[in-house]
Amino acid sequence: MIASFYAVAADLEPLLHVVVPFVALVLYGVEPRRAAPLSLLGVVPDLDALLLVHRSLSHSVVVLGLVWVPVLVYVRMWRPGLWVEAVLGLLVLVSHPLLDMVGGYTPVLWPLYGDSVYLRMALDGRVSPGVSFNPRVEVLGVPTVFKPVASLDYPLFTGEGLAVSLILLLPIVLSLVKPRLEAR
Repeated sequence: MIASFYAVAADLEPLLHVVVPFVALVLYGVEPRRAAPLSLLGVVPDLDALLLVHRSLSHSVVVLGLVWVPVLVYVRMWRPGLWVEAVLGLLVLVSHPLLDMVGGYTPVLWPLYGDSVYLRMALDGRVSPGVSFNPRVEVLGVPTVFKPVASLDYPLFTGEGLAVSLILLLPIVLSLVKPRLEAR
């Protein structure tokens, strides 16, 4: 087995917490100018880092859902034309802990489930005289403990994350620029 499979991975960087929901929203059919502000909700759960308690209750889909209920009620009663955006905003918010769950222990179901969950997945391939694959999936849990730390070092983006983001964004940018270029 590969040793790195057993190491706790780093947080998904904030750039990807914005780009992945943005691309998903655009693929769903939301106009990019409307998807952009919604996708910024993808980094909101990481604001707990400013309190030096990272992956805290803001990384629970239960807590995020409960916090978002007043937004849904307000929109339903006074701004029904924004209902789809309000629901999509909730999905963007909960995408954050779900994405983090594949990067390390995350209290995704706290307080309903007391453990932070880490979903480790890998598919290794081997080429020798033949080709074989070794899929691995593990669901790990450790007791959830929210405690402040003295400091947090946090990459806003990495080279890999920037490359993935640019590759995901390129077709959207090209689709926006193409009509302008053709109009010339």
